[in-house]
Amino acid sequence: MKILVVDDEEPIRELVKDAMEARGYRVWCAANGREALALGDEIVFDLVFSDVVMDGMNGFDLLKAFRSSMRSQAEIVLMTGQASVESAIEAVQRGANDYICKPFSIGVLQAIASAVEQRRYPSKLVPIESLSMPQQEILGNSPVMIDLVKTAARVALTELPVMIRGESGTGKELIARLIHRRSHRSERPFVAVNCGALPDTLLESELFGHTRGAFTGADSARRGLFEEADGGTLLLDEVTETSPAFQVKLLRVLQEGEFRPLGTNSKKRVNVRVLSATNRDPQVFVEQGLFRQDLLYRLQGVSIIVPPLRDRREDVRPMALSFLAQYRTAARQLSIAKDALLALERYSWPGNIRELKHLMQRLAALSSGIIGIGDLPTEIVSTPRVASVMNEVIPEGDLPTLEQLESDYLVRVLGAVGGNKSRAALVMGVDRKTLYRMIDRQVNLTGEKRKATQV
Repeated sequence: MKILVVDDEEPIRELVKDAMEARGYRVWCAANGREALALGDEIVFDLVFSDVVMDGMNGFDLLKAFRSSMRSQAEIVLMTGQASVESAIEAVQRGANDYICKPFSIGVLQAIASAVEQRRYPSKLVPIESLSMPQQEILGNSPVMIDLVKTAARVALTELPVMIRGESGTGKELIARLIHRRSHRSERPFVAVNCGALPDTLLESELFGHTRGAFTGADSARRGLFEEADGGTLLLDEVTETSPAFQVKLLRVLQEGEFRPLGTNSKKRVNVRVLSATNRDPQVFVEQGLFRQDLLYRLQGVSIIVPPLRDRREDVRPMALSFLAQYRTAARQLSIAKDALLALERYSWPGNIRELKHLMQRLAALSSGIIGIGDLPTEIVSTPRVASVMNEVIPEGDLPTLEQLESDYLVRVLGAVGGNKSRAALVMGVDRKTLYRMIDRQVNLTGEKRKATQV
């Protein structure tokens, strides 16, 4: 899909250009209306993002030129930092397809482009080969993840302990590995252990090591992970799942920088940077007496929270394509249908990146070459329910009407997307005409109720 970005501010042009190119679109930029018209004479664009306030030819003039003299069929979205109801109405009446306010999020722009592409190229296949990224970088390129990675990179240059929080499968270990790679310890080992998967005795042996005969089954001496990570980084994953007794021993190691292997009284000193990760709120565990406050102080010099995938849906597509690129075989080509990608973006991903990765691995292995929407699991393809299920029994007289449910749903969705109707239609799974009919119906109902009240 060909996209034109028109804005007299270079940072805005670059922001929109980067957001669109991240989706694999071809993008041209113009600093004013004259440049835009010159490009429009040479290239048939599918989508135009244009600023409204520009010197010379403003966005409305450019819109008129595209719609009349050039007779362009491109979908045109006007962007402005001086929004008003009057200008929005004028934009629609003059033929604009949408109208968004600055500052806007990358996710809104990408949602608009996705909707346009689905309308214009409903059966388009996206090739996999050229859209992959290195495995260690599969974290996403949404604004929230870019900010998170910047924070991690800054923290990496220090020796501060870092606690990485987030739901299971969000990529906490990837963040820990990123911190290690960007630190001055990058040439030394990175070692990770899942504390919640081992009982205390085995966890102590795993971390501190043991001598021969230290316990039943210890047929030979073994170095612990603290010793293996000497000079490098040790990640304590799911650290909040450890027992209070083990937490005392861990606190002593962090305070003194030395430990005793099981079965010996001699101490070993190490230089290790400790990172930790958890899918729980550690402060709640402290309040419940399940985690030591002093240990939390030691571990949480800096807290990094990794958001779930459902809160950064714009990351789903690039990560899905990258996973498919990793798992496809060299013997055959692999592509995915556009509607299948849209279904992936709409899914809530309770298992986060881990669930997405496993699904892409299965699709790459079982697909005949083209992944269509019919290849996706039922829970992804099925339309999400509009209202949440209520567990309590509600008296018949208190049940909301269908009109009330529709009104509440419209308000909720439009509020969540900042009033952007293209994005709202995409979230709701309807076309723009249906959305406008729903809005008009609610406006008319409100007017009728107001008249009835006055009578």
